[in-house]
Amino acid sequence: MDKKPEITTRAPNTTNGKNGNGKKKEETAARIIKAIKESSGLLTLAAKKANVGLTTIYRYVNDFPSVHQASLEAKEVMLDYAESKLYEKIKSGDNVAILFYLKTQGKARGYIERQEFANPEGEAFRVEHDAKGKLLAELARHAARAGASEDNKETT
Repeated sequence: MDKKPEITTRAPNTTNGKNGNGKKKEETAARIIKAIKESSGLLTLAAKKANVGLTTIYRYVNDFPSVHQASLEAKEVMLDYAESKLYEKIKSGDNVAILFYLKTQGKARGYIERQEFANPEGEAFRVEHDAKGKLLAELARHAARAGASEDNKETT
């Protein structure tokens, strides 16, 4: 199995210790940073490794810049690792990997998948995937128009 690359982080932020617990918080932050590195940025696994609750991990990620940075770096390292494995698959001629890459990275060159919808009269309509609720509203509008068209056919 390939070894994942190492990541480096800065030392914990020592200005975050409050109420005389600075040393303990620093030690916990260091333990969490180590666990985050070992778990490739998966915070649930890091919590188990550091023997703290998941809410503690989230609190330290939010309150300690060094823990936040360690989390970001670990995720970047894992993303780089996954991309390198994808490139290996592409170079070996794996069709699924090639298609996945083209669909996600080759859009500017026309490698996209799209679905086209039309009402009963054959009129195409636009589908907005990134606007919450617009797809359903557009479908409902066309369904209502198609229903009215069917009612007109029955009365003639």
